[in-house]
Amino acid sequence: MKLAYSLIILFFSIQIVGCSGIARYKALEPVPDDKATIPQPAKNEINVIADGFDNQVLEQIEQSIDLSRQLRNIFGKRKEAYNLDDFDEVANSSWFVNRNFLKKMSVEEIFKGPDKGNGPDTSGVWTIIRAKSQGVTPGFQIRDSRGDKYVIKFDPKGYLEMLTGSEIVSTKLFFAAGYHTPENYRAYFRPEILELGENVKILGKKGTKRLMTNSDLEDILKKVEFLPDGRILALASKYIEGELLGPFKYKGTRKDDPNDIIPHQHRRELRGLRVLAAWLSHFDTKPGNSMASYVTVGNWSYVRHYLMDFGSTLGAGALAPVDPRIGSENFFDPHAIFLNFISLGLYVKPWEKLKENEYHSIGNYESSLFRSEKFKFIVPNPAFENMTDRDGYWGAKIVMSFTDEQIKAAVSSAKYSDQDAADFLMKTIIERRDIVGRYWFSKVNPLDKFKVIGDSSIGSFLGYSDLAIDGGLVQSDESYYEIVIRNPDGTSYSEVVLENTTNFKLPMFTGDDLSTEDPIIYLVEIRTKRGSSGLWSKRVLVYLAYNKEAGKYELLGIRRET
Repeated sequence: MKLAYSLIILFFSIQIVGCSGIARYKALEPVPDDKATIPQPAKNEINVIADGFDNQVLEQIEQSIDLSRQLRNIFGKRKEAYNLDDFDEVANSSWFVNRNFLKKMSVEEIFKGPDKGNGPDTSGVWTIIRAKSQGVTPGFQIRDSRGDKYVIKFDPKGYLEMLTGSEIVSTKLFFAAGYHTPENYRAYFRPEILELGENVKILGKKGTKRLMTNSDLEDILKKVEFLPDGRILALASKYIEGELLGPFKYKGTRKDDPNDIIPHQHRRELRGLRVLAAWLSHFDTKPGNSMASYVTVGNWSYVRHYLMDFGSTLGAGALAPVDPRIGSENFFDPHAIFLNFISLGLYVKPWEKLKENEYHSIGNYESSLFRSEKFKFIVPNPAFENMTDRDGYWGAKIVMSFTDEQIKAAVSSAKYSDQDAADFLMKTIIERRDIVGRYWFSKVNPLDKFKVIGDSSIGSFLGYSDLAIDGGLVQSDESYYEIVIRNPDGTSYSEVVLENTTNFKLPMFTGDDLSTEDPIIYLVEIRTKRGSSGLWSKRVLVYLAYNKEAGKYELLGIRRET
C-alpha cells in the first residue's frame, strides 16, 4: 500500500512539472518508411479462438494489474501513438494512405473506390478452385475466363442485397478514409457457368477433407436465393494482389518483417479505426477480417496490410440482420451480466426496445442509440483499448470529412433495387457521422489544416479550418477564438479574441526584433468557444519559425491539448 501511495505522489509530481511553464518546440523523430524491400515473410495463420480468448480474458487481466497504465488512465495521460508527425498526423504507409481528409475525393472517385475493373467476367466459365459447404455462410472461390480470382459470397435467404450492399458501401468508405481494401463487386451470374476445378477439396460432415463433387455444389446453391430470371446475385471480392501471408494482429509486431517496428496497438491508424468502425458498425474487427500481403511496387517489395470482409457492417449478419444488442455489449460482457444479475433480469436495456427496420436489404443499423465513444465490439481490440482522445479526434475528423454527396455516392455504388432502402441507409450513415463529430469535436479543439498565408510585402496571416463549422455542426457566427502569441522565452507577445474568422495577421518584425538568432520560434495558442456564454476549449499549440532573411513565417508543427 505504501508503494502505491508513493507511485501516486510521484505521478502527481510529474503532472505538475509537465504542466508548468511554456511548451517548448521539439521536432519529433520522423517515422521510418515501412515500404523498404525485404525478403518475403512466411505465411501464418491465427487461431481465432485463442486470439479471442487472449483479447477477451488475458489482455483484460493484464491491463487490470498494470499499475502504471491504470494511473495514466485515471489522470488522462495515456500513451500517445508512436507513429505521429509534427502535425499530429500519420504518414502514408503500408497500413494507411491519406485520402479524403487530406484532399477531398470526387463523388466519382468515391463511387469507384479501390475498383480497377468491372468485376468477374460472367460471359465465360467460372472455375471453382476452393469451396466452403459447411457453416451458415457457404461460398466458393473462382477463377474467371480472364484468369482473375474472386471470393464469391451470398446474401442470406430472405435478405437479398443485405450482405452484398453492406460489403460494397463499407469498402468504398473505408478505402476513401485511407485504408487498403480489396475490390468488391456486385455480380449476377447463372449457375450454368460454374464448373469444378481439379482436386477441389471440402470439409465433409465427419470433419475430414475430401474431393468436392457436383452434388456438393448443388447443396451449396440450395442455400442461395435465386432471382426470378434464374440468375444469382453474389458479392465478388477480388483476390488481393501479391502473395497472401495471412491476417495481422492488432497487438505486437511481425517478427519476420523488418519494416514492422511499431507495435500495432500503438499505431494511430489502428487506434483511430475504432471511431470509423463504430460509425459503420463494423463490430467484428478480429484479425480474421484482415490480411497481410507481400507486394511488389516498382523496385520495392514489402508487406501491405488490408482490411477486408465488411459483410458484417451496417447491421448486416450472416443469416439475418444482427441482434440489436450488437454495439451495446461485447460477446462476453461482465458489466451487462452484472447488471442483469442485480436487477434480477427486470431491467429493460435501451437496445431491447429497438424495432427492426422495414427494409430487408438493410441490416439493423440505426442512429437513435448510437454513441461513438460507447460502441462495443464483439471482442475487445487491443489497439482500440489504447485509443487516446487525440486518436479519437483523428478518426472523427476523417469521418466528418465525408460530405452528404460522397456518402450518397458510396451508397449508390451498391445499386440497391429499393431506393427507399438506399435513402434510409444514407440518412442513417449521415446521422451517425454527425454524432461522431459532435462528441469528438467537443473533446478536442477541432481547429485543423493550418497554413501561413501572405509574405513580407503584405504581411503574413495564420489560417486554419474549424472542422465543426466545415461539417455543419455549428455556425461561424457563434464561434470565438482566443489567440495568444508567445515569444521564444515564453512571455506573451500579444493576445486577441477573434469573432467569426479563421485567420489572423501575424506580427511583422523590424529592427531590434530581428537581432536574435535565426530562425525565431514563436508559439501561437488558440482556444475556441461556442456562443458568448460558452466555455473555452483546450488549446491547440501552433509553432512558427520567423526567418528574418526571407522575411516570412514557416509552420513547424502543432500540438493538441486533451
